[in-house]
Amino acid sequence: MKLTRYLSLFVSVIVLSAWSFQLNRPSIFRGGTSTNMSEEFAAYGLNDSVMIAVGILKGMLALLLLLGGIKYPQFIKPSAAAMAVFMAGAVYFHIRIGDGIIPTLPAASMLLCCLVLVFNAKIFGDQKS
Repeated sequence: MKLTRYLSLFVSVIVLSAWSFQLNRPSIFRGGTSTNMSEEFAAYGLNDSVMIAVGILKGMLALLLLLGGIKYPQFIKPSAAAMAVFMAGAVYFHIRIGDGIIPTLPAASMLLCCLVLVFNAKIFGDQKS
């Protein structure tokens, strides 16, 4: 299904961007008053070791989603399910520190996309995905 392919590529590119060249750049989407990923994790009460572990795992999942969108569709659902757990955690941490809608929106959007990827057969009646 084209939606599955596009969503998997979309999530992959966004996550890879956030965890590579956007890692040390300020953004309106950062939690609290953070200007980079390390400060953002500190605002959540998490240290750099956790940030590195999360970054590696999210990067690997994003690459699997990319591969799933390009050639191996069987990678999409398990990768999207695992990514949804991380995105649910991100939404939780944004809410916990009192972030507004703007900083929370990307994580919530990625969570929604991942849930659609996981449950698309039920949502769209596609039994082949």
